[in-house]
Amino acid sequence: MAKITQPMIDSIIELVGGKSNIALAGNCMTRLRLTLKNNSLVQVDDLKRVGGVMGLVESDEQLQIVLGPGKAQTAAEMMNISLSQESEGSSSQQNNQKNNPNLKDIASDQKKQMKAKQTSGIQRFLSKFATIFTPLIPGFIAAGMLLGIATVLEQVYLTGQTNPNLFLVDLVGYFKVFGKGLFSFLSILIGYNAQKAFGGSGVNGAIIASLFVLGYNPDATSGIYSGMTDFFGHTIDPRGNIIGVLIASILGASVERFIRRYMPDDLDMILTSSLTLLFMGAVTFIVIMPLGGYLFQGMSWLFLNLNGNPIGSAILAGLFLISVMFGIHQGFVPVYFALMETQGFNSLFPILAMAGGGQVGAAAALYVKAKKDSLLRVQIKGSIIPGILGIGEPLIYGVTLPRVKPFVTACIGGAAGGFFIGLVSYLGLPVGLNTVFGPSGIVSLPLMTSDSGIFPAMMVYGSGLLISYGVGFIVTYFFGTKNIDLS
Repeated sequence: MAKITQPMIDSIIELVGGKSNIALAGNCMTRLRLTLKNNSLVQVDDLKRVGGVMGLVESDEQLQIVLGPGKAQTAAEMMNISLSQESEGSSSQQNNQKNNPNLKDIASDQKKQMKAKQTSGIQRFLSKFATIFTPLIPGFIAAGMLLGIATVLEQVYLTGQTNPNLFLVDLVGYFKVFGKGLFSFLSILIGYNAQKAFGGSGVNGAIIASLFVLGYNPDATSGIYSGMTDFFGHTIDPRGNIIGVLIASILGASVERFIRRYMPDDLDMILTSSLTLLFMGAVTFIVIMPLGGYLFQGMSWLFLNLNGNPIGSAILAGLFLISVMFGIHQGFVPVYFALMETQGFNSLFPILAMAGGGQVGAAAALYVKAKKDSLLRVQIKGSIIPGILGIGEPLIYGVTLPRVKPFVTACIGGAAGGFFIGLVSYLGLPVGLNTVFGPSGIVSLPLMTSDSGIFPAMMVYGSGLLISYGVGFIVTYFFGTKNIDLS
């Protein structure tokens, strides 16, 4: 049987219409699954004659190339590596668009240029976190919004009531149950996504993650008893939580790929996952769970101290836009989980969200400085409302970053807001998001919470945004527009 080689992958890419025609490359056990932009570009007869291609299954949504057991995942990995490289002809396409610039094109071009520079191993590693957590964000937002509504109803209509409205009691409980369901089994979702992101089978990551969810006390009255109290005499302590799950799933992906490399194709479906789970289960119980617990405690201590320190908070908020620029901001996600478990809310998120406020203020200053009929004003009009709502990339890549100085002053505006949030925390009122993720900008207001309730948290967060807007505007107006293109 033919092996999967790079020339074979290159031939498949060419015969399906090139890199630009491939929207998504995935796989199942035996098939390379391609989502194409234009199915009519596929050269079906020639594709069937490629060595190693055992057949095609065509549909409106996918082109499935049958390669046989043990080969499809290798093919998908190699193809995604090829697709991640800059496609040929992109520069000529950009040149064609220069004559008709608009905000979307400029932001897209700037973002591509920055992404093209991200070649270090650390940056590539952290960029995979977006693949892990981005699909979960809608669920986090939904659960957070429902929890926010439930908290408002509870504080306004139920707290202190001797005879509370039973319908509202049931409604509050109903709104809260989704968040409890999400966080009870979140580890399994993360394990699945993490192992997929790092080249393994998602289901193995989910099974490994379940080791952190199962209980190991036969007398426990809640949870699911695993059926074992120790691992061959070794105490099991699944304190690692999300940190441990990430380590175990990412390492498990490497182990799975290593085993698959030497496993005969006919035995791949039967033995690869079994050997991966047996090995990773032992490593998880003996090494990763204790290690994850220590890392979890260390990260919690570090960021709790930074959050409660106005200078540390200012630094975090001021540098956050730079991490977004380089696409490594998803590296903060494990910290979010640590803070949620330690504090009960994500106190880092509102600090980092101040960076977006600085962007809005800087953009407003540029708008005031620009001429009425300038292209810059048109660009800012199309991006500042999304920026206020927490979608900052159009402002970053289309407005401030290309002009450099406004990007720096935007960071200063964010640092000012971060300083305020940190100062309030230092004075005794730490605030945070009631869920791991959420939208930034003003949309996050109802998701804010604190030990003193939701309304003080909303006031602190809203005040921080206003400070970021104001400082970003003032610093940009006076210091960020000299010798800057305002046309």
